[in-house]
Amino acid sequence: MQKLKTVETELVDVAKRFLKSASDPFSGVISFLHERPENTSMPGYLINSILIDSFGSTEDIPGLIRILSGHVREICRHANVIDIINEHPSAEKWGNFVIKQKERIKFEVGRERGLMVLKNIQGLVGVEHGIELPLEKILVEPPKLIVTVRMGLLHPQKVVDI
Repeated sequence: MQKLKTVETELVDVAKRFLKSASDPFSGVISFLHERPENTSMPGYLINSILIDSFGSTEDIPGLIRILSGHVREICRHANVIDIINEHPSAEKWGNFVIKQKERIKFEVGRERGLMVLKNIQGLVGVEHGIELPLEKILVEPPKLIVTVRMGLLHPQKVVDI
């Protein structure tokens, strides 16, 4: 049991270093997940513990990170793809949006114009004014996130706070 507690403490320390070195908390959390060893999973309770220890409380965790981590069973990384397996589908309020999550969320982590981008997103749907649109990509441009949704040939964007 002590060995597990030591491993958890080490993970929290590593996560805090990623957060301190990142330009914003969102990039720090995604970078931490992206740098994990390939094909290894991390249980949801450990993710929540790391986030609470890193940010201080659940209320201090930035909106989208809190939404993505709220119902996690486990998170895996395969190459540059993060795979989040949730306990159940859910819907969470994020500013003027409601974000619906499926049981499985996947996204590819990359760079675009020198900025972090989450692209080829699967399993996240944004709802605004009753209209549901799948999220396509999220460009991290601190202190904002530029969220692009799929709407046929159109790809409207919404700028939101991290």
